[in-house]
Amino acid sequence: MKLKSEFYDIFVRFQKLVEKQYNHQIKIFQSDGGGEFVSNRFQCHLQNCGIKQHLSYPHTPEQNGVSERKHRHIVELGLAMLYHSKVPLKFWVDAFVTANYIVNIHPTPKLKMDTPYNKIHNSQPHYDHLRVFGCACYPCLRPYTKHKFDPQSLTCVFLGYSKLHKGYRCLVPTDNRIYISRHVVFDETLFPFTKRVINEYG
Repeated sequence: MKLKSEFYDIFVRFQKLVEKQYNHQIKIFQSDGGGEFVSNRFQCHLQNCGIKQHLSYPHTPEQNGVSERKHRHIVELGLAMLYHSKVPLKFWVDAFVTANYIVNIHPTPKLKMDTPYNKIHNSQPHYDHLRVFGCACYPCLRPYTKHKFDPQSLTCVFLGYSKLHKGYRCLVPTDNRIYISRHVVFDETLFPFTKRVINEYG
């Protein structure tokens, strides 16, 4: 969300997704008193859907404790992945999305060592597809090639998992193009954005 004015449309889409995919109704909406949360349009929508709204007191973010801690956890994990892999900060969205993905399939004491994924989907997540964020990867590029002499693979940087495909997101550092592929070879000891490797690109 780039602008607060986008909140209403995003919430409506999220609500439809939850109700359709998980067969659950949203009952309570907790937030601070930001203008996007108390607008007449949003208030009317909550009332029409029978959703109660709880607002925290001004200057008391601790009342939104669960969301604040979860947000901080994802930010710290994403920043740690960026720092470890030397991936530039401009790819913070990819790091945070990957961090959120990992958090959702990771056992937590809050759920008695169960995973959020299992609570939602009623099936245990698999871990054999996990790879180190920012490491070198070599996707099969045959589906993307236009000429038989085009390269069949390139040195790429692993930027996470596709939300729409069963595949890996692979960035070509020289031109910032992203390929999505299921068939990828990884070198989890090599990080293309380190200074030593970047110099090899010229």
